Amino acid sequence: MYCHTTLTRNFRNLKPQRLEWSMGLNLLVGENGSGKTNTLESMHILTGWGPFRSLRRSSLVNWNMKDEKALLKGLFQGEEHLEIFSSLSERTLMKCDGKRSNCSLIRERIPTLAFLPGDLSLIDGSPGGRRRYLDRICALIFPLYAGRLNDCKKALRHRSVLLSHGKNVGVTSKVLAPLVSWIWSSRRAALDLVSIGMGNYTDLLPAPLKLDYSRGGSVGMDDLHLDFWESLGASEEKERIIKRPLVGPQRDDIIITSGTRSASEYFSRGQRRRAAVAMMLAAAWAVEMRIHRKPLLLLDEIAAELDQKGRNIMVKSLMDCGWQVFAATAENNISHWPGAVYEVRAGKVDRKN
Repeated sequence: MYCHTTLTRNFRNLKPQRLEWSMGLNLLVGENGSGKTNTLESMHILTGWGPFRSLRRSSLVNWNMKDEKALLKGLFQGEEHLEIFSSLSERTLMKCDGKRSNCSLIRERIPTLAFLPGDLSLIDGSPGGRRRYLDRICALIFPLYAGRLNDCKKALRHRSVLLSHGKNVGVTSKVLAPLVSWIWSSRRAALDLVSIGMGNYTDLLPAPLKLDYSRGGSVGMDDLHLDFWESLGASEEKERIIKRPLVGPQRDDIIITSGTRSASEYFSRGQRRRAAVAMMLAAAWAVEMRIHRKPLLLLDEIAAELDQKGRNIMVKSLMDCGWQVFAATAENNISHWPGAVYEVRAGKVDRKN
């Protein structure tokens, strides 16, 4: 899929405007605060993912325009033709081809992956960032994933409350067992596919990279359902002492190594950034292989801290992938961009070539 046209009105600092986009690579250039990230966020909302951060919907409205709603519209083409409309105020209304729709259905039809500056710390950042990376992929390739992950989080919160009050947590164990084993299985399958996709981006990698899935609190049994119960038993006493759940996807991680060493220790900062870009592109490859639809990529400050060689390799990888890409940079530090370039100033987006 690719986005042909977007229309925005009253959305953050963006001026009311209609924009036509290139089917291939689109680069947004502008100073910090000019509206580059807001442009990417409008696309993120139209493709069913919502705002970049968990904020009140009213914060998305440009109140200087004296209107209580922000309106977004996108025309998408490719595997099918779709018109997506979003009205944002205290509540969000999504429509697909004139009919009310939910975000999960839109995500299935217009697969989109967004990577923000914090995601460039996949190699050396916190486990939470790597879990979010897996969750994005799984939400696209497994239609039930988002709902089951949400159910799991609710059950874990309930378990935390029971533990904090010293009450029996047996009921939550029964609820969690099928959810946790299913999520573990989904995440492992997604990472296996990403690992295969990494083979397409060896030029970006400073050295071979290995990705291993680490199940949170697991004792390491092959049968995931049995592993959950055995792991609960092994951590039961410690859970009662520290009063929080110790087994489940909330403690998962991706172990990233090169040879026998941790990539975060072995690679330089620039090399870690290149490896993170390779993981992002491998994620998009995995989505396309699984659902047979070309994904859209939203990349904010993707060239940050990459040297010129790294930028050149990244641009070539993006050009070769065949996907529609929206990349933003605070300064035009990507030379010889083989696609459309847009200048963003004070919320106004103008095509430069």
